[in-house]
Amino acid sequence: MRLQFKHWRGLLFSLLLVGTMAAFSSCGDDEPSGTVVDYYLDVEEEFLVNGSADLTDRYYNPITRMRDAIRKAYPNPDSKGSDEAVVAACDKEFEEYVNMYKGDEKHFTCLFHLIRAVKNKGIVKQSETLKTYIYDINPTETDIED
Repeated sequence: MRLQFKHWRGLLFSLLLVGTMAAFSSCGDDEPSGTVVDYYLDVEEEFLVNGSADLTDRYYNPITRMRDAIRKAYPNPDSKGSDEAVVAACDKEFEEYVNMYKGDEKHFTCLFHLIRAVKNKGIVKQSETLKTYIYDINPTETDIED
């Protein structure tokens, strides 16, 4: 009887091990197959308020808003891309953001590039800058003479 119990326990352990391995293994590639076009932002200068990052948490971040606009205009990468739709969405977002804070007493700055990337299995094979967005909202006047 005791020997039979050991065999059942070994069998149950084996089934548990096989079941765990099956549950945690991947059934396929999570990346889109083949070559796809995607868009991303290359941030050259982070978002600053009055030249500092101290107050940025009090305002909408233009980088986050622009990334959201890209994903709304182009939610899923495909082989063709949609340059016109993405640029139009980014231009609209840029204009909305500038109008939202224009006339404020704070000086908002940020600089980033909209990049079109051709990827193959998640690896960027080619990239191209489509447009550069320069945020310089409510600049202060300087006393520098030319």
